[in-house]
Amino acid sequence: MKKINYPLLLGGVILILLLVLTYFPHVFTSRDPIHEEPPRYIEYMKDGELVEELSVNPMRPNTINVMGTDDAGRDIYARLVYGTRNTMRLGFLIALFRMLIALPLGILSGMGNRTVSQIIRFFSTFFSAVPVLIFSFVVLNFNYFYRMQMGRSILAFSIVLTIVGWSKLASMIEDVTKRIMDEDFIEGEIAIGKTRLQIVFQNVLPHVIPAGVSLFFKEMAMALFLVAQLAVLYVFVGTTREIKAMAFRANYQMGLEPEWGGMLSRITSDVMKFEEVWWASLFPVLFFATAIMGINLLGEGLRMEFQKRNSRIISLIRQGFAMLSPKLLYLQIREFRKYYRPVLVKFGAVLLILIYIFVPRYKSIVPFQTDNAINQVIALSGPEFEGRVSGSRGGYEAGNYIIDSLKSYGYEVSTVEISYYENERNIENLKIMAPMTVAEGEISIKAEDGSVKTFRLHEDFTIFSLNRDELIEAGGSDFFYKGIAADENHLEAVPVDREVFPVSERYIREFLSSTASPFSENNMRGGNVFGEKESAREYRLQFMLLDDYESRSNAYLHKTHTILPFKNLREELLKGYAEIEVSFSYPELPEYEGRIIEAFLPGDEYTREKPGETIVIGASYDGIYAPDNKASIMTATPAATSLEVAREVSELSPLNRSVSFVFWDNQIEIKKNTPEEGASYYHHEEMKTIDMVTDGGYYYYEIDFAGLGKKKDLSLVTFPAQGGRKPSYLIGTQMEKVLKDMKVPYRRFQSIYSNTASSSSLGVFDMVTRSALNLRLNAFFTVGIGQSHVHEMGTEKDRLENLNRSNMGNIGQVVLDNLTMNPYLMGETP
Repeated sequence: MKKINYPLLLGGVILILLLVLTYFPHVFTSRDPIHEEPPRYIEYMKDGELVEELSVNPMRPNTINVMGTDDAGRDIYARLVYGTRNTMRLGFLIALFRMLIALPLGILSGMGNRTVSQIIRFFSTFFSAVPVLIFSFVVLNFNYFYRMQMGRSILAFSIVLTIVGWSKLASMIEDVTKRIMDEDFIEGEIAIGKTRLQIVFQNVLPHVIPAGVSLFFKEMAMALFLVAQLAVLYVFVGTTREIKAMAFRANYQMGLEPEWGGMLSRITSDVMKFEEVWWASLFPVLFFATAIMGINLLGEGLRMEFQKRNSRIISLIRQGFAMLSPKLLYLQIREFRKYYRPVLVKFGAVLLILIYIFVPRYKSIVPFQTDNAINQVIALSGPEFEGRVSGSRGGYEAGNYIIDSLKSYGYEVSTVEISYYENERNIENLKIMAPMTVAEGEISIKAEDGSVKTFRLHEDFTIFSLNRDELIEAGGSDFFYKGIAADENHLEAVPVDREVFPVSERYIREFLSSTASPFSENNMRGGNVFGEKESAREYRLQFMLLDDYESRSNAYLHKTHTILPFKNLREELLKGYAEIEVSFSYPELPEYEGRIIEAFLPGDEYTREKPGETIVIGASYDGIYAPDNKASIMTATPAATSLEVAREVSELSPLNRSVSFVFWDNQIEIKKNTPEEGASYYHHEEMKTIDMVTDGGYYYYEIDFAGLGKKKDLSLVTFPAQGGRKPSYLIGTQMEKVLKDMKVPYRRFQSIYSNTASSSSLGVFDMVTRSALNLRLNAFFTVGIGQSHVHEMGTEKDRLENLNRSNMGNIGQVVLDNLTMNPYLMGETP
């Protein structure tokens, strides 16, 4: 009776199950692994009875969440199922990289190469003295490994964990090779004149490979065990770990994307309160234990199978190497009539490989017409629109142009007005952070040698905010200030009778919470005071220095004049003390109200009154003041891209879902935070997002700036799912798959729930779009595509010839392909 290889059987079953979980996770769960459950009533079994109670996160296992939820409300079972792919990929790559290093070096060492043998001994000795776990913990805690997107993080972890663990595997392969080299048949091979290379391929490798396959699976199991150990020490792969404010509940760092290791990061504290949150640690541990045991059993089962006396695996491997021999192929070609079949098979296989590598496999259903989008950029940047400043005549006319274009495409167009005045149109009633334009301005600095350096508005500096009290008092007159620009270190040197203008690398603020934008209505409280209590001075105007910042901006009403200097002026102010004169013209107040433009296209069997689930595509269309009719090209790219996408979508057959294009006004500047911002007004004041939720819900795509120059990486900013149990994770992964198939390099950032404007340096504004921050609260899925800010906006670099046309085309194509080729977004069965 044939003896059953139970380790191979059980290990094979577990591996097959892991593979099925890896490639078909949606078959095992319909829940989204990144959706956060709100507090709600749950039903669960207690003492044999089904009970109902109000629960907050983490929720115990219940009828909906079969394994419960974590602290952030994410379904543990869904995260384990979807995390299988990332975890198995990490374990596989670690084992693969170790084998790629250990196999050749182990064979060389086993065949007598002393140098290689000494290298293996050195690494083995080093990592015997320094534990692999501790060394890996130290290295992987470097800042370099933080904020990596999942794919790069897995690769980086794999490389580090390969370096610390390959030598042990190499030693085992070395021992196997030595045993083979001691066999009698090796002496016979040498005697007949075989070279060492021939012996390696024809004799050593066929005998090493079976042992290597077994060791590979055992190494993969050991790698997974090491990953679990590192996770307990708070080291795991993932996009980001800075999630201290996630959903306003979790007060520690956690992984965002599903992966088993990140689910063990709280095990030390969860074990201490095991009776209360036993599910949070138990199920991830069980998944890890099952995978490690199963892969180990598979490796052991393969070893047992390969060592059977009747095993033909070695002879099959030798035949395989012989079939791949170039020399044999050459001889077969010479005798083509006799061996035409194997020759054709080999050339056919090579041809298929070349086709797979070089022939594009991806083709968009609807190609994005980049040239049309460029024409829209040119049109929106025309002199008649005067930069499209919100509230100006040019901004209003630009809105009319967009409305007329959308109507010509067949969209139902409506508008939402944003009021910049409380009542009458005068400076007393102008709302905080309302947009204005300052036409002329000049700054003069007296140097130590008595010479005067002059700097001009829109060339050397920009005025970001204007002092409300000063504007009311000026009564329409121009402004002139004379005094000392000083930083905190030189404040005491400023004479008491001289006016001081603070110079700082942050906003001078008396009342400013850590999560608030400095330029907001909330921060109008308090006086304008600079310095410590003993030497504090009041001020009316301040200089704010931002690293490598050159973007021009409009002026906004606030409690102080704030000037952002560029280049040479910034260098002068960095000295900390300068005699200075500042003059600028009285601003032009908003002539029109702001205006949000909505364009609706119903999906198949839907109407405006009953839109169903809607895909919302947002883009800003306002711009910045254009002196000498030199309008910013960059500020027009979101609206231009969105218009071209809208045109192409209108020519398609009705989509499965309704589509809404929203063009934001008063949205271009992301350093401010005001209720009158387009997306904020849309969400908080008009509560349009609530209407969309009651009508069926929505998915939000934000089209951002294409950028200047030739930067190839496309930026994606994704947000955790908030608005329901839709497959937002699958929508996101499918979008990334589209980018990979398009061969578009990209970087994905995962945003969190904290207000990103809290950074004193404002440096994070490059990655986060405020409109997406507002609309993601109730959305099924939210993503921003492109750059949310460009440092050279409004400068001489901001010209059509410097526009990143490639990125602009990729942004439009990604949006179009998601609308036409993403089955999870369109509610189709993939």
